Amino acid sequence: MTDGKIDWEPAGWLITVVSLSVLAALAVVAAGRFDLVVFGAPLLGALAGAWWSVRPDRLVRLSAVTSAQRVFEGESLTLTVELTAPPGAELLDVELSTGAELGAEQRGLYRSTPGSLRGEWELHALRWGRCAIRLRVTTRGAGGLLIGDAHCAVAEVAIFPNADRISAVPRPMDLPDLLGVHLGRRKGEGVEFAGIREYQPGDPLRSVNWQVSARRGTLHVTERLAEQSAKVVAMIDATGDLHQAGSSTLELSVHGALAVVQAALRRGDRAGVVSLGGVVRWLAPDLGRRHYYRVVEALLDVQPGTGSAPSDLSGFPPTVLPRGAAVVVFSPLLDERVISAVADLRRRGFGLAVVDVLRVEPQPRPGADYDPIAIRMWRIGRQGIRHRLAELGIPVGAWSDGAELDEVLRPMSRRPLLGSRK
Repeated sequence: MTDGKIDWEPAGWLITVVSLSVLAALAVVAAGRFDLVVFGAPLLGALAGAWWSVRPDRLVRLSAVTSAQRVFEGESLTLTVELTAPPGAELLDVELSTGAELGAEQRGLYRSTPGSLRGEWELHALRWGRCAIRLRVTTRGAGGLLIGDAHCAVAEVAIFPNADRISAVPRPMDLPDLLGVHLGRRKGEGVEFAGIREYQPGDPLRSVNWQVSARRGTLHVTERLAEQSAKVVAMIDATGDLHQAGSSTLELSVHGALAVVQAALRRGDRAGVVSLGGVVRWLAPDLGRRHYYRVVEALLDVQPGTGSAPSDLSGFPPTVLPRGAAVVVFSPLLDERVISAVADLRRRGFGLAVVDVLRVEPQPRPGADYDPIAIRMWRIGRQGIRHRLAELGIPVGAWSDGAELDEVLRPMSRRPLLGSRK
């Protein structure tokens, strides 16, 4: 149960009546017909008495219930609101405000008394983010002399982004010493054959190759490749948000990053997320479904261009970008700071893959002679950025309109991402 403050003001007709009464009184005084004042005095006296004797309270009581407080894009929920006006006031109308994240469809308004009202809405989750639901309530009091508006905070709904189910996720060349599903270059416990060597004290007896030992006359053991897990970090370029057909660059980046995190966690890897240039609660790579929902929750706070998140790598702790991790960057490649940060990551030994989320290019203006030349130079600049990243060993894939993310990442996932050790 919450309260909303009503801002009372005189009704429009009251201002008109009082203005006309004052003008009539001035006309009577100017004409010297004071006897006519007795005809208007009772009306003005009644209005004044009602104004000063009936002053409703300034609080409207509100009770709101939502069927869910967390939903995914495309899902629906219901909102039920019960309103009670203060004594001496009645409810006229309500207006729901949800923002761009939610679409509202009114099911009905039910009025039991002039001072109480019950409304039901069906809300549709359109876009990820945190959506504050507010209600504007119009009231009438003092026998119709006052009209009031109250703006009430109803609820906040968290809308989680959907993730495409993908199977192609890049992995680094150098795997950490963690148990997983990838065949590493380190020898250890596993099932893949790596070689045969002479027995050394401390080797387990189950690794002894008896056939080779009998043939060579000394004990020999079979070495196998260790099965290790990878660390994958999805990086989002939030330095800006360019609107384009279908989804904006930031929306594509958020959906793509969540898909990479989900696929990496599903195959047993550790996955994290980080943002450049926007606002995000970055998360270091970890395991499990609970960590997936922590990533989803963190992505709700991503905002373009503003905030305290750094646009370079100096502001992130080492645990967020652990050495040896594979970094998948989602970016329109429009900000030089992000491009420099990606190149710096490569020089520091990280394996990287870049997904270009820009799907539009500048269009020439009608009658502008130099626009085609400028657009051609812009395209050459884009090719130069890709060539610059390719020289560093960073593959770049274009997530074009109509293409699946799995198709973009599959060529980058056929072999491990190259990294280097200091």
